[in-house]
Amino acid sequence: MRPDRFEAGETGDDLPRAIAADAALRDRDGAFPERAFEALRRAGLVAEPPLGDGEIGTLLRVLATVGRADLPVGRIFEGHVNALALMRRHGTPAQRARFDALARDGGLYGVWNTDKPDDPLRLDGGRLWGAKTYASGVDGLSHAIVTVSEPQGRVMIAVPLAGLPVDRSWWQPMGMRASGSHVVDFTGLEVTPDMILGVPDAYLEAPWFFAGAIRFVAVQVGGMHAVFDAAVAHLRASGRIGDPYQAQRVARMGAAVEGGYGWLDRTAAEWAAVAAGRAPPEPLVATANAARGAVEAAALGVLEEAERGVGAAGLIAPHPLERLMRDLRTYLRQPNPDGALAGLGAAIADGRWEPGRRFDAGPCR
Repeated sequence: MRPDRFEAGETGDDLPRAIAADAALRDRDGAFPERAFEALRRAGLVAEPPLGDGEIGTLLRVLATVGRADLPVGRIFEGHVNALALMRRHGTPAQRARFDALARDGGLYGVWNTDKPDDPLRLDGGRLWGAKTYASGVDGLSHAIVTVSEPQGRVMIAVPLAGLPVDRSWWQPMGMRASGSHVVDFTGLEVTPDMILGVPDAYLEAPWFFAGAIRFVAVQVGGMHAVFDAAVAHLRASGRIGDPYQAQRVARMGAAVEGGYGWLDRTAAEWAAVAAGRAPPEPLVATANAARGAVEAAALGVLEEAERGVGAAGLIAPHPLERLMRDLRTYLRQPNPDGALAGLGAAIADGRWEPGRRFDAGPCR
């Protein structure tokens, strides 16, 4: 598959089926989903995900498709995409060439920002000290971009992961087990100048840092779609799909999922317009925050409808809904949802954003 030609729904079921093949097994043992990433490599999406600003709509549909197949794979893949995007936006030509070559050879990357509370990552004497938590995918990644707080700002460092100590005892979650979001200790790792990525606080560059939340929102939309799929399949198999009350549940779930895709398309169009200089950048963050809040609410509604429609059978393994619901409930818990909604509310109050307004139509009144 050519990633620049990828459109969800045009590739058949082969890629999603390959990604999902080991999902239940990896949920049980928590191991890295290697076969899923082999499928993504064969599809060309590890080496060349659609990262151009004009390709953002395609990228979000790719992320949703991967999340629909398996949310833990979607989480890890979104980190890889984020790392490549940061490298292409802020890396030197030599850094970009090196990372692109590693990706063509099958290398996977992550972006880890969360410090271990009692041992935050520090840069001192040309070496790193401390640890990162929520280090998703560490067992299958070759490199990660980590952030360190320095007096001049937040610094990005692209680090090789081979041989680093990993604490796997900490990650015992309700869902998303195969994302392997462990604790990684970087103490003593030498940092060379070619590992420093961009200038201080480039990681937080507006509007792309906050607007970039739309990538994990896309994976969430895929996870919501998977719950819908499983609920509909159960109702169809049990002969209850035609029940009028179940039909209403299916309708509400379907409308919620479709609304999620609408938010992806809406945000992608604005992203592309901002990148091309056809729209102001400030409202894009508010749009991404709106998408984030709307998709979270929609996903929680779909979970409730699926639980009620399928009943207790869907809460008992190995029913697929049991795992899908655990994964989605866990993955919905992204950092600072209240702050995102507060930011949207402030943009509305200040007249910088309003619903229904064309993003290229100038400032709100």
